Amino acid sequence: FFTLVGKGPTRTCAMSSLFPTSRWSVLVASMLLELCGGSVYITNLYLAALRPRLFPGAADGEALMEYLVFASNLGNWVPLAGFLYDARRGGPRTVVFAGAALTLLGYGGLWLCSAFDVHANFAVLWLLWFLWGHGSGYFDCAAIATCSANFRESRGLVLGLTKSFYGLSGSLLTQVFLAFFAAPDAAPAFLLFLGVALCLLALALAPLVRRLAPPRPLDADSPSRRFARGYALVGALAVAMVAISLLRAFSPLAASRAFSLGALGLVAASLLALPSLAWGAAAAAGSPSVGSSSVAG
Repeated sequence: FFTLVGKGPTRTCAMSSLFPTSRWSVLVASMLLELCGGSVYITNLYLAALRPRLFPGAADGEALMEYLVFASNLGNWVPLAGFLYDARRGGPRTVVFAGAALTLLGYGGLWLCSAFDVHANFAVLWLLWFLWGHGSGYFDCAAIATCSANFRESRGLVLGLTKSFYGLSGSLLTQVFLAFFAAPDAAPAFLLFLGVALCLLALALAPLVRRLAPPRPLDADSPSRRFARGYALVGALAVAMVAISLLRAFSPLAASRAFSLGALGLVAASLLALPSLAWGAAAAAGSPSVGSSSVAG
């Protein structure tokens, strides 16, 4: 996936011929990476099921859960990821790796506490919620900063496209929850899924999230046409999520597992269309990376 750029000859991995990298493939990877960061929007899906597991018999359990939700939001807001991104040994891949580790640690710890009746004290639980929320911020930072660097002439368009997936991620992850984890006792399994699946997805995307030099000329990779296609895909996905929500609210058939699986299949089909943004762009990708003598990106 990557090219090594140094003072000596440039060496290109053999895989690059199979999976050529352009700034558009970086955009696709960044949009998918935002799905990992948007789990901060779905805590209401499992709060009620977790409360008796984390705070059995506590009269103020609901208030304590709200404090934990605040911990995840606070972790998401703390801007440490930016310092790591700009550090000498940092960069987008390092930030993604850090976000994956924080996400796995936070959700994994919560899974242990909820699935095996580990009665951790409130400070430990607060820290675990903070960690996975902080990991979400790292994914967002890597996606936004990298796309901003790769699309300097159209930052507004690329950030709108990328952040739209951060906003849609809650709806997309909700479809997974309703299809497989809606049972009252499935909340711990959903936490394990979030920790493992989001971590693995981020690690798979990390080699593609890299800073690239712009093409010459700047319109060599047809940005207007690709942005139009990207916004059309996001718009179609948003309309589909609204339609699914309305059907769940007003149709008795929407309560079935078959409907949930169908909705999830529609989401998967929409995501499979995303790589079309990068088709044919590799030849106009420009220089492999911006940087000095380390691994590109």
